Amino acid sequence: MLKRLHHVRFKVKDLAQLKEFALDFGLIPVEETSERLVMRALGGDTGVYIAEQAEQDGLVGFAFEVENRDDLDFAVNELGATAVAELDLPCGGHYVTLIDPDGNQVDLIHGVARIPEGELEAELLINTPANKVRFGKNQTTRNFGPARLWRIGHIGIFVKSYAASSAWYSEKLGLIGSDVYNIPGQPQAKIVGFHRMNRGNEYVDHHVVALMQDERGGCHHISFEVLDYEAQLVTHSYLQAKEYESIWGVGRHPHGSHVFDVWRSPDGARFETFSDTDLFREEDGTNYHDISTVVMDKWSTEPPDKYFI
Repeated sequence: MLKRLHHVRFKVKDLAQLKEFALDFGLIPVEETSERLVMRALGGDTGVYIAEQAEQDGLVGFAFEVENRDDLDFAVNELGATAVAELDLPCGGHYVTLIDPDGNQVDLIHGVARIPEGELEAELLINTPANKVRFGKNQTTRNFGPARLWRIGHIGIFVKSYAASSAWYSEKLGLIGSDVYNIPGQPQAKIVGFHRMNRGNEYVDHHVVALMQDERGGCHHISFEVLDYEAQLVTHSYLQAKEYESIWGVGRHPHGSHVFDVWRSPDGARFETFSDTDLFREEDGTNYHDISTVVMDKWSTEPPDKYFI
């Protein structure tokens, strides 16, 4: 049983440039060498983002923490994973590796160390016409600067075949489609899906992996949770002032419902913050949609093309 998405791994040509962006985005250094950069968020995971020196940029893979040590042996014996080995990261622990249909390394890890959680800002007190909760004081705001990232929440990847990849992630990892989209007028031709972990009656994020059919392969985006949209709007202004490339934001997805803000990192990857996501259980099933009926951002009338370029 999967517990959480633990970290993502990328290969990058320029570690120093990437580090500067990652710091401005809100990630915190854990380990830095000439060959590797490990960074964390505030939620207790020792590392959520790993960049490795390479001759070209690109996604290496990502890792899920599993519930029990026996899950690693099961993955080796029943799923065709590599042998159990020690995880060469500051968090320690052990891991096995699976390879998905597009060649991405999907690690399952167990026994990783955690660190004390950091502090988040005070939550907003929202006065509405029917419910007044803030009296005699100004609204809480956020400091102008990098986001206070809490955890890595999900990853979106381009896949050559949605049918093959969705089957693999279902059979190997037990992921469940939350919202799945098909080509207009062809309900059998599914091309995009947002997939969540299966933890039975426990509520989990609307998705932990998004699969998008596209011949390019690789990563579409990685997404980190922050406290709320106020934090996202302030950080959006900060990143604009630093002259980074905004891809999209701040917006609201119709499915998953989370508020999102997406930026281009120097290696070409998309870094996203999110807040206020939907939660589902196993029994909530899967919703299916004709992709032509779905907008990408409920707050915008812009065409979605730039979100995928």
